[in-house]
Parts: sequence; C-alpha cells; structure tokens
Amino acid sequence: MNKMNIKNMIEFNKIKNWVIKGLFAAVSVMVMSSCSSFNGMAESVGASLVSAGDGLQSAQGGVQAIQVSEDVFDLIEKYNEPVMGFDSWAMRVKAKEVCHEGYIYQSRHAFREGEFAKSHESCMEGESCRYALEWRIQCKKVPYEPFSLFGKT
Repeated sequence: MNKMNIKNMIEFNKIKNWVIKGLFAAVSVMVMSSCSSFNGMAESVGASLVSAGDGLQSAQGGVQAIQVSEDVFDLIEKYNEPVMGFDSWAMRVKAKEVCHEGYIYQSRHAFREGEFAKSHESCMEGESCRYALEWRIQCKKVPYEPFSLFGKT
C-alpha cells in the first residue's frame, strides 16, 4: 500500500467515527426526549402479544370456572406434572373473562390425593403426577397494569 492510500484510510476512519458518534448522540437525545413515545410503542406491541396469547389460551380451554357467589369464582386447571408454581396464563385469561374490570386473589393453591411429584423424571417413570391448580378470585375494579419490557414495577 502506498502512503496516499493509508492517508485516505485514516481520514475515512476519522470521518466514519465522527459520523457514528454523531448518530449515537442524536439517537440518544431522541430516545431520551421521546421516552413516552417509546413506552407507548412498547406498550402497544406488548398489549398485542398479550392479546394474541390470551386468544390462543382461550381457544385451548382447559380451565373450569365455578361461580361461588355474585363476584367470587373458583378457577380450576388440571396438570400432569410436578407443581412448578401457582401462576398460570390460562387461569389469568379465564379470570379476565369472568371478571372484566379486574380481580384480586383470595387464594391460590394446588391439591391432589397423596404426595406431589418431586421431578419430571419421576413422572416419566410412571408415578402419578396429576394435580389441580385452584384459584379463588373476587371480581373487583383493579387499575390496569401497563405492559413493561422490564417486568412489573
């Protein structure tokens, strides 16, 4: 390579670095000044994803809702695996269906006759892993919690 090509490459790299730094600064300023726009966009994309997931869960069914009183419902979903927790997207979808303005939990628990399975391996070895997850919810007007990319706030 001759000296002229090396000099041109150095100049080109200087300009490229200057442009990249300028673009980064401009994007940073736009993001910081339009956080509400970005949050609005993230919220709308998140709401669309949640809605699509809710529709899929609703079509699959599997959650039974029993009305206990005017505003109290028992929701029951059956599983055949070890208990992994007391949360369920399908149960949330059903809860939204029966309580349009929101709900609070009165109780969430799992039940079965006998001991619960301890691992997936024990289920695969023939041990009975059937259990039911039960929520008791009360319909109550609860403020809407917006979607967040960073989890619950």
